[in-house]
Amino acid sequence: MTPEQTVTALALAALRNDAAGLQVLLEDLDDDAVRSACGVALLNLCSGFRQIVHPNDWQDIVAGMQALAVHTAQEN
Repeated sequence: MTPEQTVTALALAALRNDAAGLQVLLEDLDDDAVRSACGVALLNLCSGFRQIVHPNDWQDIVAGMQALAVHTAQEN
């Protein structure tokens, strides 16, 4: 994956609260400190947003991120 695709996939996994998917993607990162910090930051960020965003709107956010992932993959 390109760096852009990796970041998009990480964000999408965090938005979905997909711990297994996030773990697989994080294990592909080169640096342990970056891997750990990235995973914690993404989960905390998404958890915070989940607290304030209506569930129906949250699904729209996830769908938008999926569309971005498809678009990014097609560009590369």
